[in-house]
Amino acid sequence: MRLYKMELYKLIGRKFFLVSLAAGMALLFLYFWFVNVGEERSTVNGTLYTGYEAVRTDRRITEEFRGVFTDETAQQIIDRYGFPSQVEEYYGGFRDENYLNGFVTEYLGNGYFSSWDDYRVSDDLYPLADTELGKAAELTGKELIFDYVKGWGVLLDTLQMGMVFASILILIGISPVFAEERQCRTAPLLFTSEEGKNRDVAAKAAAAFTLAVLVYAVMAAGALLMVGSVYGTGGGECISGIVMMRTLNTANAASMIPVSRFTGIVLALNFLAIVSLCAITLCVSAYFGSLFQAVSVSCMIWLAPLMLRILFGGAGYMLAAGMPLFLIMYGIVEDWYRILFIPAGVALAVLVCCTLDGCRKYRASETV
Repeated sequence: MRLYKMELYKLIGRKFFLVSLAAGMALLFLYFWFVNVGEERSTVNGTLYTGYEAVRTDRRITEEFRGVFTDETAQQIIDRYGFPSQVEEYYGGFRDENYLNGFVTEYLGNGYFSSWDDYRVSDDLYPLADTELGKAAELTGKELIFDYVKGWGVLLDTLQMGMVFASILILIGISPVFAEERQCRTAPLLFTSEEGKNRDVAAKAAAAFTLAVLVYAVMAAGALLMVGSVYGTGGGECISGIVMMRTLNTANAASMIPVSRFTGIVLALNFLAIVSLCAITLCVSAYFGSLFQAVSVSCMIWLAPLMLRILFGGAGYMLAAGMPLFLIMYGIVEDWYRILFIPAGVALAVLVCCTLDGCRKYRASETV
């Protein structure tokens, strides 16, 4: 336990790591506030609200219509707020919509919006049973629940960005675990200590994974706190397909599950991505005697799946789906929902094999 605490302190106590962690959280907040909240718009009775005020307004007007969604609910919304119709060049939607009439127009309106120069303003509603929403209710065998769910989409986006920052922190925070001991030529001294070689290696590995879990927890909690405080946490029972508006696909099983469950799966895969990246970085660190080399090679391995996707398209994606870079993307759940055990199994195999090989390599180090 003493060795473990010492190793953990060495990793967490580095000024560069602490500054990087604080910078990562600051960047995540800036991304959330300016990219997500900053782009919000809501028009109610001719008054335009933007940013945080738009979110507050949409949450307020949705409160009245929460619950089971029916044809009557849709008609009441249109009677109250009308169909959106204002179009602006290069803007990807009607400029004068709010959350309510935007939702109803998208799923039940008889118009469409393909681009700013290819659209038709709705003037009537299709029956709910004839729409994708009706099909979703039929497939799930449950009544369609309506609520303000924009926050769940923002949460997924913010989590994804947070896990990118977390991955970078893992690369710079775990790489020194073994490589720095070789670089500083302290491994032989540590291996001849009272605790011995095996305990030293185990303590280093345990400290590395503790750091990875801590980074994951900080980033995930930060995203949850940011989004929850602005958008609220309502609507978790709504189907995930309506969270990202204009993406409902009843043929995709992942679109039919509650968005709270969808997010839980994403969080679990994010955790698996972070700990498997920790194992990869730990393994690389054991093979190199320079901190610079360890960081560089770990970064290349982390980014390699992206090159596979670029070079080989869908085939490259299938090969790399279980690697940390893709596991932090919530699209994995949509693409692999029925066979998630494949990317999850790949990640677990990477986690176990890299951890064991890294510890074995360092234990058998020639510097001892």
